[in-house]
Amino acid sequence: MTNDAQKQYVISTLKKISAVVNRGETVMHQIPSLVKKAQEDRHEADWLEANIVDERVLKRRYGTSQAAIMAGVTHSSLYKAEEAGRLPEPDYRYDTAKKIRAGYTINQINQMRDVFGTRPKKPEGTKAAIVGILNLKGGSHKTTTCHLFSQFLGLKGYKVLLVDTDPQGSLSFFFGKRPDENVHYENTVAPFFLEDDDALVEAGHPEGSSRSLRYAIQKTYWDCIDIIPSCLQNLNIDLMMPRVMDDANVPYYDRIMKLRNGLLEVANDYDFIIIDGTPSLNISTLNVVSACDICFVPTPAAMLDFASTLQFTSLIAETIESYKESDIYPNIPDVRYFINKFTNSSYSLFMEEIIRRVFNIERGDVLSNVAHATNEIGKANNSTYSIYEQNPSDSDNRKGLKDTVSMFDKLFQEMHDAVFDTCYGGITRSSHIDKVSSIFENANKVQVSIAPKAEKEML
Repeated sequence: MTNDAQKQYVISTLKKISAVVNRGETVMHQIPSLVKKAQEDRHEADWLEANIVDERVLKRRYGTSQAAIMAGVTHSSLYKAEEAGRLPEPDYRYDTAKKIRAGYTINQINQMRDVFGTRPKKPEGTKAAIVGILNLKGGSHKTTTCHLFSQFLGLKGYKVLLVDTDPQGSLSFFFGKRPDENVHYENTVAPFFLEDDDALVEAGHPEGSSRSLRYAIQKTYWDCIDIIPSCLQNLNIDLMMPRVMDDANVPYYDRIMKLRNGLLEVANDYDFIIIDGTPSLNISTLNVVSACDICFVPTPAAMLDFASTLQFTSLIAETIESYKESDIYPNIPDVRYFINKFTNSSYSLFMEEIIRRVFNIERGDVLSNVAHATNEIGKANNSTYSIYEQNPSDSDNRKGLKDTVSMFDKLFQEMHDAVFDTCYGGITRSSHIDKVSSIFENANKVQVSIAPKAEKEML
């Protein structure tokens, strides 16, 4: 190809790619306004203005009886508190002839819990449990797990801080923080890692802001969930941090403990801090691993995903071995695994047994509950609201939605118990550990019936 032909090819390719980018960005710009418009028909303008954050507002409503149960009181106590002015006046439907209560959002239920003193919290005098959702492989539902687990905890009343370290920023997008649109470098963990005070001062923060992560914490439309968002410029961390740390003569131990130290400084304000890790092993991921008290590794029930999880575990082991050889001992989290993307096929059952036999060294290393593959997650994501935000009456498959929520409730309750067990002690793992025993008791029977079929499917 001649130089002129090559030049024309490059220009033509750039034109095509630019057209794709422009179309895509136009759609992305329109999505938030469409989300907001979909809510305008449901709420009075004043209420919407007071409750909307980043063009998003809570859509899930709970009836009086259900809200009272969630708040831990009787519905008569709820009514009396409203009449006495201890609780604000409830919202009412404005699209009906008769005056009807509109129901309560989770933000309003958490306000009730505060008034009645029924809101759960971490043990007195302790810091937030720092939880990581990690795996090397993309598509293992790390971000989906962070998203749903944070909302599960929020529904219980816990105060949660999400930390998005993935440059793709998908978790941020779920909460209305659009990477590279309303989230930029100065809104992420990057200036903290790179000790870039100049960028924060230029963005309007006081001098010295890069020494704490508080500059990056943003509110979401869930009153109980804050987030440190992410964008593509998080890639600067791994490109620039080694040189910045070298120039400042920062010891290696302090480099890999930087995120943990930053999170511990804000940990009094939350019950849980949940980190969405990157699908790679680099200085950012080493910081995430070292920051966590406990990390959960989503492991899809498929051979390639199992191999990737094994590789990730091996890399962690090699990293810890290198720490030992260097005589440095940073924080290392308790590592748990859970099986997801599970189906009832013989192949999934076969892979489940392999995963449990390989990763269960101590009881409870692999959670007993599994996350089945379900269309409800995808349908919810397409509407930009999760399964925990869907009103059952709006669903085209109410049973499917109910079953999916119930399934994740069980998994997340087990994760919750594991966190308390690891971080605070004295909290039992309820009956989940008993399920692991029964799984192993039946393992040999399952293996005999599954192995021949699974081998054929793998071929």
